[in-house]
Amino acid sequence: MNCLETFRYYKDNPHEFSFTLSEKEKDDAKQKRYLSNLLSSSVKVSNDIFPSISKGIEEVFEKLNIQNNFSFFITSDPMQANAACSVMPFSSNPDIILTSRLVELLNEDELKFVIGHEVAHYHYKHSLYPNHTTASGRVDALNMLNLSRAAEISSDRIGFVACKSLENSLRAIIKIASGLSEKHINFNFSALLKQLKELENIGRNESELWNTHPNFLVRAQALVWFATSIEYKKFSSSKGGSYSLKEIDQKINETINKITGNEIEISNKEVYERALIWGTLKIFVKNGKLSKDEQDKLKNKFGENKISSAISFLKNTNEKSLEKKIEDAFEQAKLLLKSEKNRLMDELKDKASSIGKNNAGILKILSKFANILEDTRIITF
Repeated sequence: MNCLETFRYYKDNPHEFSFTLSEKEKDDAKQKRYLSNLLSSSVKVSNDIFPSISKGIEEVFEKLNIQNNFSFFITSDPMQANAACSVMPFSSNPDIILTSRLVELLNEDELKFVIGHEVAHYHYKHSLYPNHTTASGRVDALNMLNLSRAAEISSDRIGFVACKSLENSLRAIIKIASGLSEKHINFNFSALLKQLKELENIGRNESELWNTHPNFLVRAQALVWFATSIEYKKFSSSKGGSYSLKEIDQKINETINKITGNEIEISNKEVYERALIWGTLKIFVKNGKLSKDEQDKLKNKFGENKISSAISFLKNTNEKSLEKKIEDAFEQAKLLLKSEKNRLMDELKDKASSIGKNNAGILKILSKFANILEDTRIITF
């Protein structure tokens, strides 16, 4: 079983976005300069210098059943317990850099969790994901941040598989979050999960909404749930399993939504509904008017207030302003996830089918909507 693909968190799905995970052309000259700087400022991990760390690294790759084409470095940093997978756009091989503070803080098994986590980032091509600072708007930025957080959930799972111990995975998370060594910590994981419940009860946390990483409490809970999954139990040749991975993924998403105030779902729903309303109006409107039956259908679907407001706009505007309103709604909808854009087009086609299958005008309208939403599927209704 290829655990890296099987265990990937379902929200960690770059295909939902309109970008290609393509690496830049290699540049040997830049690679040499980068490597020279790294070799002069860090110590390369080898069996001759760091035998225990080197042995742990090899055990990680053996457990994950993938080839080790990585270079590992230890860099002096007494303050930050960090690790990073540095994949330069012009590099031929990935480098994983561990800080001295991280190595001192974690035991050998806990360090395997971090190494597996960083290897997963490289395997999943997370470094090629878009940065939310390049987003076209609020909805786009929130969806990119959600993708970034999802990448961490996926990587944590592979870190857990690599170190083969839920306890060591959670210990690593707690140590890195607190900055404290084990002599100061009583590893009571139940108390940790109670803290998460307290955070959930408070509700929407603005900083969590705009964070690229889930907080350590969510990550700990996500791993506890993952360890009980039917799929992981089967992979580890253990009996039992409380939930399917699909159910666990949903539970994790619900937890993240509680802490972020469900803001992502709400924002996406507003954009989706706005495009659906104005797209439906465009399909139904004839000579600037809606029949009584069509108005009732729309009110039942979207509510009295929203449709009454839209109808009032129709009565008091010209065709150019109406087209601008519709265009703006669909330009915003263009930033939705691919699955949502496909669902939007499917709903619009359902609305169109009630008018007539041979209506060339309706087909033209749908084709325009599909073009804006980058839906390349053949239009049939």
